[in-house]
Amino acid sequence: MVEESDFPEIDRDGPELVYMVVADHIAGRIERGDLKPGQRLPSELDLSEQYGVARMTVRRAMKELRERGLIRSVHGKGTYVQTPPATEAITDE
Repeated sequence: MVEESDFPEIDRDGPELVYMVVADHIAGRIERGDLKPGQRLPSELDLSEQYGVARMTVRRAMKELRERGLIRSVHGKGTYVQTPPATEAITDE
């Protein structure tokens, strides 16, 4: 369970895009292991209430996370954390 104080303060008048603040926060939770591969995320409605943003903002954040390869949505079932994509190793050849 995430405490209310764990959510980022969102400055709607600031330079950051609100959906990116939400996406980056969820991505950080995935990277830290707070959200594990295979774990189901709360619904868009629940996330919008938790973050205090519009449902469309959460929908856009979810799209961003799908594009990053961090989550996947299964129609009729929900949205799940994926195993983070492997980063390519840099080699000197």
